[in-house]
Amino acid sequence: MARRVVVFDVWSNYAYFRRPYSTTAALTFNFIPRSAIEGLVGAILGIRSDRAYEALSSAKLALGIRNPVRKIPFATSHIHSDFWSVMKAYLENKEHKRNFTSLVSLELLVEPRYRIYVDDSTIEQTLVDSLSHHRISYTPYLGTSTMIANFAYAGYFEYVEQKRDADVESVVPFAERLPDLGVFPGVQYSIEEDIPARVDAGRNLKSSYAAVYNPLGGKIRLRNSTVNTFTDRDGEHHVVFIPA
Repeated sequence: MARRVVVFDVWSNYAYFRRPYSTTAALTFNFIPRSAIEGLVGAILGIRSDRAYEALSSAKLALGIRNPVRKIPFATSHIHSDFWSVMKAYLENKEHKRNFTSLVSLELLVEPRYRIYVDDSTIEQTLVDSLSHHRISYTPYLGTSTMIANFAYAGYFEYVEQKRDADVESVVPFAERLPDLGVFPGVQYSIEEDIPARVDAGRNLKSSYAAVYNPLGGKIRLRNSTVNTFTDRDGEHHVVFIPA
């Protein structure tokens, strides 16, 4: 049975995918994680965020970076409570009113644009219908609800899995060792680690992955690697799916 992949683009003015281990500064991952892709697809299909984890557990997802990765710092205010004043008020059974505000450095992705690839036979027809008619159930966004995203349907294609040399249009996930990369002039590669792959209904991290990507939004040359290949009017395309 032929496998098919649904392809669409998504973009926004800004995006923010918080690194959970950042403390004094709110840092972002350099591109949308798999867990956020699940939430994005769920929003388009009308799957609640607390159910997307289960509904898309078998989905194969790949991600292409279409614009160069660019980030800017942004200062925002955050209200803190004085811990000792809170405890004193609690022990004395008094109302606590002492808070203070501090500036927090927030890192934002600027003009992010991604190409999303989805293989899931349980949702493919509904997803194609929603994307092709630009119909959504919940408002899609990239990281936070203020960063509303737009999207465009790119197509629905049969693909084959094969082992070969290829110029890959997606980020390339890996586990313990780097994939076999082809290095040539003018091409940049970067590595992102501890990216959330699956997050359950309680927002608990279930799995993560590392990935190689081209920060300029270009292709990655792989040698003797397993890729997924499909063809459209622009020619042959190769992507690598992100593990669940």
